[in-house]
Amino acid sequence: MSVETFVRSAGGVMGGVRDGFGASGGSALLPLPATPPPAPPAQAPGSGGAAEGQENSGWQISNKVAALADQDNTAHSEVESAAGSSGLHQGEMTAIIEQAVVDVQSMGLATNTPEGKRALITAIMQRLEETRGTAEAGTADAGTHAASTAANVAGYNDIGGVPRGPSPLAGFGGAMPGMGGGMPGGMPGMGGGMPGMGGLSALGQPLSALSGLASPAGQTITKAAATKPSGGADRGLDTSGPGRANERGLQKYTKLMNRAISAAFPEIKEIGGVRQDSLHWHPDGLALDIMIPNWDTPEGRQLGNEVVNFLVRNRTELGLDHMIWRQQMIQPDGSASMMGDRGSATQNHMDHVHAVSIGGGR
Repeated sequence: MSVETFVRSAGGVMGGVRDGFGASGGSALLPLPATPPPAPPAQAPGSGGAAEGQENSGWQISNKVAALADQDNTAHSEVESAAGSSGLHQGEMTAIIEQAVVDVQSMGLATNTPEGKRALITAIMQRLEETRGTAEAGTADAGTHAASTAANVAGYNDIGGVPRGPSPLAGFGGAMPGMGGGMPGGMPGMGGGMPGMGGLSALGQPLSALSGLASPAGQTITKAAATKPSGGADRGLDTSGPGRANERGLQKYTKLMNRAISAAFPEIKEIGGVRQDSLHWHPDGLALDIMIPNWDTPEGRQLGNEVVNFLVRNRTELGLDHMIWRQQMIQPDGSASMMGDRGSATQNHMDHVHAVSIGGGR
């Protein structure tokens, strides 16, 4: 396999994984469910079994409607969480692809030497490893959202009196495209040149030369990741305890956010609060810097994604205004947009989630 073929194949895999998260970027959300109707009005007093039966039926219908409204709210929250997760992972893949393009543009002219070829191959292999990490995180999220969807279906069935049976989503694996096989052909040979600079022109177009990233060991990791709780779905909202950030100068909702994150994510040991900054968020007590341990590993990226999903799901209670994570501006509904390169990992928010509240006063 030549260097150019390798680069084009790698680009096809990256593009396939990115496209697997959906073309919309997770911004299209369902409308909010309607407010449930009030309880049935009181009827004129009657007597006998017929009157009592009519009154009981009215209250049963009212209770069913209220239960449906509660179930609608639960289902809508899950839809928003799933859409936000999809947009987040798609943004990560866009950033990886953009960096791969930079790698080719900066190193391509040096591929007429063995050293230059090795440097480009090493860089692209790193992008493939980042792609695998993003796909594994997406697989885990997909499994969690599938389980939540099955629970919502069961909830609707319970309200409607439908007996429970095997879940239609049982065995859902949530596998991402292009992640199922091994790396065919091994490393490209050191012979031959790399004509032109079109090595990544096929990004986003699936190519058969590279069917997957995961080795057998990597597939085991993927399967294990799919069984782990993800998306923050198992993290309850608790603001009763202390937060890791010093709350001096923090505003009302920022304090709640600090306490909730500290309770839900005990593995996070450091949260920054009020500090001097050129922008007003931190000095005004509106922002937290939620530091992610091992941020440059798949586990670290997954943890940061869970924090983001947790805040999206509890955005109303915690007064969420916006977040920045891994060079993406993320809105309370989970939609995301890429930001420009600011320089270091910290400046690009690769090692921490920057979470901003609506304030609420001190």
